[in-house]
Amino acid sequence: MNAVEYNRGTHEISEVLTQLKGLVLVQPILEARGVSNEELERHMDEIDRVRSRLAELVRSSGGGVERAAA
Repeated sequence: MNAVEYNRGTHEISEVLTQLKGLVLVQPILEARGVSNEELERHMDEIDRVRSRLAELVRSSGGGVERAAA
């Protein structure tokens, strides 16, 4: 993995992680506002989708992120 690929990969991981954090932080707000169960399910489905995407990005980094942090 070269430096450009590493930077692109870490940037994408960072973006997806930020997206996931936002979704998780919004969930209790949605619950407090009394949104429907259907809306909460869609929100949870999106959290699951983004979490899976994040896991795939980390796996596909080939350990580059872990090696750089060491």
